[in-house]
Amino acid sequence: MVDETTQLFEKAVRLHTRRLLAIARAVVGYRASPEDVVQQAVLNLFTHRHRYDWREPGGLLRRAVVNEALRILRQPKMAVMDEEHVPGGDAPDTAMADREMVTHVRAAIDKLPDHFRSALVLCEYENLSYAEIAKTLDASVPQVKTWIFRARRQLAEMLKDYYEGEKVNAGRKNDE
Repeated sequence: MVDETTQLFEKAVRLHTRRLLAIARAVVGYRASPEDVVQQAVLNLFTHRHRYDWREPGGLLRRAVVNEALRILRQPKMAVMDEEHVPGGDAPDTAMADREMVTHVRAAIDKLPDHFRSALVLCEYENLSYAEIAKTLDASVPQVKTWIFRARRQLAEMLKDYYEGEKVNAGRKNDE
C-alpha cells in the first residue's frame, strides 16, 4: 500500500516534470543530459520525501533541480580538442594562463553563497533573463538583481589579487 506522502510526491513529479526538464536544460545546456539532472534530483527528493510537504512542491522541485544542475556543472570536464588547433597558437604559456584564469574564476564562483552562485550562473552562463532566473529560483526579480550584483562584487574582490598579479606579470613580459 502506498502512503499519502508517496502519492503526493508522485503526483507532484508528474505535474512538474516538463517544467523541471526545461529548468535543467536551461542550466546545463548541452554539457549534461537534462533528463539525468532531473532524475537525480527527483531520486534525491524521493529518498527524503517524508521530510517535505508535497501539497505545494513547485519551489522545492525547482530548487532541487537547480542544485543538481549546478553540482554537475562544477564537476571538471574533459574537452574534445581539434588536433590542428592548439589554444594560444605558438604560445603554449598563453593556453596555460587561460586555463589558470578559468580555474581561479571557477574556484571563486564555487565560494559564493548558493543563491548568489545560482543566480550568477543562470545569468552569465545560461543567459537567462532576470524574470526567468526569478522563476527558476523562486525569488523576486529585485532579489535576483541584488544576488547577481553582490555575486559580481564578491567575485571582483576575490579575484582582485589574481588580476593585479596578472597585470604585473604582463608588464614584466613587455619589458623583456
